[in-house]
Amino acid sequence: MKNCSQGKKFELYFRFSSYFSSATIAMYDLDKKEGNTGLMGRYFWRIEDNDGTGALEKCFSWVLPNIDISVRNDISLKDELEMACPCTFWQALLDWGRFSWSWRYSWPKLCFESRRSKFVFSDSTSLGRLRLRQECCYSTDSEDWGALKLGPPDGGHMKVTALHYGSRKTFPSDEEAYKYCCDDTPLCDKFYRFRPSDSCSLYRPPPRRTCY
Repeated sequence: MKNCSQGKKFELYFRFSSYFSSATIAMYDLDKKEGNTGLMGRYFWRIEDNDGTGALEKCFSWVLPNIDISVRNDISLKDELEMACPCTFWQALLDWGRFSWSWRYSWPKLCFESRRSKFVFSDSTSLGRLRLRQECCYSTDSEDWGALKLGPPDGGHMKVTALHYGSRKTFPSDEEAYKYCCDDTPLCDKFYRFRPSDSCSLYRPPPRRTCY
């Protein structure tokens, strides 16, 4: 049992490091590189509420199935014009027909979610049907308040929900993956590789109503 467990961990590490061999964070010679603490070879990862599996491994366990899914399926919203993010907070607020703001759940972030969903079928037996929605987040900084935020660590991103009852046993949900990859480890760019931000380049405001 011990050798089997070690073999699985080695395979997990090998597949991940091979796929992201050109990524900005290489998982080798870590003692010779500046860590996220600013010191050579020293890294900080949160381990509270640890259930025996580290956040790094949990992040990997979400990334690997997404590699396979992305290769076999077009899991994206890049051509969904009605779900393209508004470019500013005020545009999103006024476009209430396409986007909703649940301020109680997103505060202190300013994040809207598309009312529309896109459904796709994964050929993974453990995932089945997937629901895709768009999340758009906006800056709360005084110098660019209301501007659309892109990419890590807190930009909006595509949100994917597996509707199969057994999916959560297979790999973490998007919410859990964000915590493991972005909050608990410095691997947030890996999360956004599969859940990218929308740039608002395809956004078109709804037509103005004319009263006679």
